[in-house]
Amino acid sequence: MKMLHKFFSWALLTFAPIALISGCDGSSFEGLIKETSVHSVGTKTKMSNLLKDAHDSLNRTTYSYDVNLGGETGLVEDAGSGGARDYVDTNEQVEGVKEGDIVKTDGYEIFYAARYRNAIRVVAVEDNYDVTLAKTIDLGNTYVDSLYLLDDYIVVIGYQYEEFDNGYEDEADIYYRWWSPTGSVQVIDRMSFETVYQLVFDSFFMDHRIIEDSIFLVSNKYLYYDNNFEYRPTYRITQGGESTVEYLDFSSIYYFDDTPAYGMNVLTGIKLADDPDDIAYNANAYLGASADYKKMYVNTTDMYLVESIYHWSDNSSYTTSTISQFALNIDEASTAYVAAIIVVGSSLNQFSMDVYDGYLRIATTDRRSRWSGLDYFGWWDFSSTVENHLFVMRVDSANETFALVGHLSENLGKPGEDIKSVRFEQNTAYIVTFLQTDPLYIIDLSNPAAPSIAGEIEQEGFDLYQHVWGEGNLIGIGYDADTNGMVTGMKLSAYNVKSGEEETLQTYNLYTYENANDSSWTYGFSEALYNHKAMLVSVDRGYLGFSVQAYEYGSVDTESGRVWYSIYHSYYYLFSIDFTKDNPISDPVIIEHPTSVDYYVGVDRGVMIDDYLYTISDQRIITYSLLDQAIIEPPLLFE
Repeated sequence: MKMLHKFFSWALLTFAPIALISGCDGSSFEGLIKETSVHSVGTKTKMSNLLKDAHDSLNRTTYSYDVNLGGETGLVEDAGSGGARDYVDTNEQVEGVKEGDIVKTDGYEIFYAARYRNAIRVVAVEDNYDVTLAKTIDLGNTYVDSLYLLDDYIVVIGYQYEEFDNGYEDEADIYYRWWSPTGSVQVIDRMSFETVYQLVFDSFFMDHRIIEDSIFLVSNKYLYYDNNFEYRPTYRITQGGESTVEYLDFSSIYYFDDTPAYGMNVLTGIKLADDPDDIAYNANAYLGASADYKKMYVNTTDMYLVESIYHWSDNSSYTTSTISQFALNIDEASTAYVAAIIVVGSSLNQFSMDVYDGYLRIATTDRRSRWSGLDYFGWWDFSSTVENHLFVMRVDSANETFALVGHLSENLGKPGEDIKSVRFEQNTAYIVTFLQTDPLYIIDLSNPAAPSIAGEIEQEGFDLYQHVWGEGNLIGIGYDADTNGMVTGMKLSAYNVKSGEEETLQTYNLYTYENANDSSWTYGFSEALYNHKAMLVSVDRGYLGFSVQAYEYGSVDTESGRVWYSIYHSYYYLFSIDFTKDNPISDPVIIEHPTSVDYYVGVDRGVMIDDYLYTISDQRIITYSLLDQAIIEPPLLFE
């Protein structure tokens, strides 16, 4: 018998333990900042010593952290530009900063990379808005994670899987084998559809963005102490018909004082050019950090990474977050270290952080546990506390640190509630906490030194994502729940968040988990609950759309006895949102994609081009006319 053991490189990521923060009870600013210096590693010997010290120092040292006042930084966001046709595709956080997704359009072509496939379908949108499959781009052994669409290039972010085995078989003839993905960036010419540049990494991508013609990527490389191990990040470049292998020099690898080295964050910039032979990359790396997956905020001038650090001892545990800032050079596609700070608690995702008018704001949940000991039946005197925090900071670039300007924790969540979603909009923050009910807190940030709760809206359930829908209006998507906090289905909510008028205007129960009778059960789910890019959002046109997968399980009585059944549906829901109406959320247009007898077929995305909605799955594209309010037949079928 042979056993195949699969794992992906994210399973290899380890948290980089740092020194415990003394006196860090979350009740004040004291104990949250430690100044540190950055040094070049320089040589392999130095790298080995750093790794050995880290692995020899599993018992962490306690440090005392002092507060430092800092200076200012100005951060500006640029607006993007559109094409001749009006189109809506990827829902992005910051204007001028592109985020990758599996579907992209320019209004004239739709580029679609279905999951688990190594190909891109290029769909032409004709003059009459009919769609035809123009080409399928074969990506060889590269599987797509995300696409970017530029004027001259298609940029593919994906993975190539290399097989390894340990060459060992034990007495039971168990053979261990695994597949390790290596990150790949592939630049494809939009005219010839040929790959003109490829950069293959030996590390796993954490996240990425494109600004103008510069690609910025953050990847993580696992490290362990072994002189035979290649510590340096490795790049395989294919350009101009030739392939070369290059290593990041030790002089471009940095470490922090008082921070053990368990991982390496690799920051890579790729500068695109009209001539593919002129495409080039820049890179540097920082030891001792393992930035969390998708916890990256980027505007047009800076990148911010967040690392959740888990601290524990014999009788307690808690978390902190290390935030680091890097200045972006768009002309050269390079990054430069600016500052770092440690705050208590852990953040959710990229929306937990924001920069406005020179202030960095981040929301975290600090969950702490204590116990007295163990017996055969479990913990003795186990206790857990939850406290939510909102931090407002300014960078002090001269000292490579941050100054804590403002802080809010009191009354931010009821006892035991942690943060479920965050959205910043200029001088306002919207934070949802949940345990049994859903307080949506509206926080005034106009005075950065004294953030305050300006209002709150309470309802059952909780939002996982919010989108500002014009001044004083907010849309949230999340889960409905009963009075005991038990999740009962999906919901879409419309809020009035004007000062003094805060209320829920409408909640649309999107899909309810229920027992239709004693012998059946229904369930619905949407990728939009955890991935903002799965939503089509157009505030100007008043549309919100996303896919829903629905399931029904049950049994029926027949002459031959009780027969069990299961039904799977794949829908696309399109809502009209109009806050001038008493009920801002319309009944949705629901477009169902037929399912396969062989496997589940989910609708992946919807894109809007002028007055047409294109819903896309791995089997077909179904076109819906917004003017005629009808599906256009026939659909475009994929082989």
